[in-house]
Amino acid sequence: MHNMTNQKIMVNSQWRVPALSFGSPLLDFIRNELGLTGTKEGCREGDCGACAVLMGEKLSDGTIRYRAIPSCISALGDFEGKHLITIEGLTANSKEGLTPVMRAFLDENASQCGFCTPGFIIALTAWLAEPRTLDIAGAITAVDGNLCRCTGYGSIRRAAEKLCRDFADLPLDPKKRLAVLVEREVLPKSVLAFMDDPGKRQNSPVSASAKPAEPAVLIAGGTDYYVRNPYPAQQFSPVLLRTIGHLSEISEVQDQFGHHVSIGSAVTIHDFFTSKLVQLTVPGIETYETQFASTLIRNIATIGGNIANASPVGDITAMLMGLGALLCIGIPDDTSKQETRIMPIEKFFLGYKKIDLKPQEAILAVRLPLDNKPANPLMFSFEKIAKRKKLDIAAVNTAISFKRENGRFTSVRISAGGVAPTPILLEKTAQLLEGKLCNRGDAKGLAELALQVSAAAESEVKPISDVRGSADYRKRMTGRLVLAHFARLFAKDGITEELFP
Repeated sequence: MHNMTNQKIMVNSQWRVPALSFGSPLLDFIRNELGLTGTKEGCREGDCGACAVLMGEKLSDGTIRYRAIPSCISALGDFEGKHLITIEGLTANSKEGLTPVMRAFLDENASQCGFCTPGFIIALTAWLAEPRTLDIAGAITAVDGNLCRCTGYGSIRRAAEKLCRDFADLPLDPKKRLAVLVEREVLPKSVLAFMDDPGKRQNSPVSASAKPAEPAVLIAGGTDYYVRNPYPAQQFSPVLLRTIGHLSEISEVQDQFGHHVSIGSAVTIHDFFTSKLVQLTVPGIETYETQFASTLIRNIATIGGNIANASPVGDITAMLMGLGALLCIGIPDDTSKQETRIMPIEKFFLGYKKIDLKPQEAILAVRLPLDNKPANPLMFSFEKIAKRKKLDIAAVNTAISFKRENGRFTSVRISAGGVAPTPILLEKTAQLLEGKLCNRGDAKGLAELALQVSAAAESEVKPISDVRGSADYRKRMTGRLVLAHFARLFAKDGITEELFP
C-alpha cells in the first residue's frame, strides 16, 4: 500500500499522518481510519452534502480561509498540510457542547432524523467564515448543495435568518473574522493554532512519479473520477494536480501569444469566478457562478477538469470558448521543461468525449485575452436551459462575447453546447453579427438584428434527440438563448419590449 509518507493533515486539533493511500476518498479516512462518524456517507457522489467538512488552507497571499467541501469525492492527498475540521471538531471550543450554528438549528427545530444536519452545520459555519456581509440570500446559496428530506426547509431558513441577525457585526478582514468566530465559539481554537503555525506544511506535491511506467490517473477536483470510481483500490496512486502549486494560480502572462490572464487548470470554479483579475477581464462574469453546480462542488471542481471531461454541455467550456480561450498543454510538474503546446479551446475536442491529449499530458492552464479597456469593455453573456433552474446539467448552453468599436459589433464569438458531439463555435452566426451597427439608442433595430442572429444560430446547429430534449427542441432553444443574450446585454436599451411585446 502506498501511504502518504509523512504528509501531514491537521485533523481538528492534532496533526495526523494517514495510513490510507493518498488517492483514497477523504470520507474513508474520516470514518474508517479516524472513526469520526458524525460525517455521514450518503450519495457518495457529492450531491447530498451529508459528508461535508471544513477545509482550512493557506493561500499564496498568506490569507487563511475555510471552505465547506464534500469529503466523499475529495482525494485524501489534497488535504496535505491543510486543516480538516469535522462536525466533532467544531464543538471543541464550546462550553455547552453546541456551537451557535447548532444552537440556531435546535432553537428553530431544523433537525428531525439528523442525518443531513452535520452537513448543514458545516456549510453554514463556512458561510459565516467567508469575509462577506451576511444576508439570507448568501446563506441559502451556502447550503444549495445540502439536501434534507424530512424537515422541510422553512426551519433551516429561520435558523439561517437568526445567524444573520446574531452575527451581523462580523469584521470583513479575513484574519479578524476567524479570530472573532473562535472567540464566539463558532470555530474551535485549533483554527488559531493553524493560523499561527504554518511550519508543519509540506511543500512536495502528493502525486505519483512524474514519469510512471503506465499512464497515470490525473485528478484535479475529483468530482468526476470519484463518482465513477467511488471505491478505488487501496494502492491507488493518482497524480493530484491540485498539489502542484502553479496549477492553482491565476496571473498575468505576456509572451509571443499576447497578453493574457493565465488560469491554472487546478483553479477551482469558485476561485475562477471570484478572481478580481478574471472579473476585470470579463466584467460581470461572477453573476454566472451559481449556474454551475452547488457551493460544495464549486469549492473543489476545477477549470481544467470541466474542460477535460469533454462534456458537450460543459458550462465552463461554453463560457471559455465564447471568450476565445487558449489551452496550455504539457506534462504536469515536468522537470525536463518540455515545451508547452498552445491551442484554441475549440481545437481541443476531437469527437464525443475525445480530446487532444497525449499520454502523460494534461491541461496546465487556460489563457483569456487581456485587452479590456474601461472605455470599451468586453460584453459577455452566458445562458443555459435545463429541467431545473439550478443544480442541473444543461440541455443546451451558449455564450457570446463581443466589443463595440465605432458603434459596431467586433470580435464576435458565439459558442453552443448540447447541439453537436462536442462544444462548438457558431462561426457563421458570429460572422453575420460581425461589423453590424450596434446603436444602443435604436431598440427596434437591435431587436431586428437579434432575430436575424437567432434564426442563423438555429440553422447552424445540428443536434440529436436524447433524454434531455429532442433535436427540434434543442434547435429552437439555441435560437431562444441567443435572444436571451441580447435581452440581457441590452436590457437598459428597451430591447426586451421590442423582442417580446
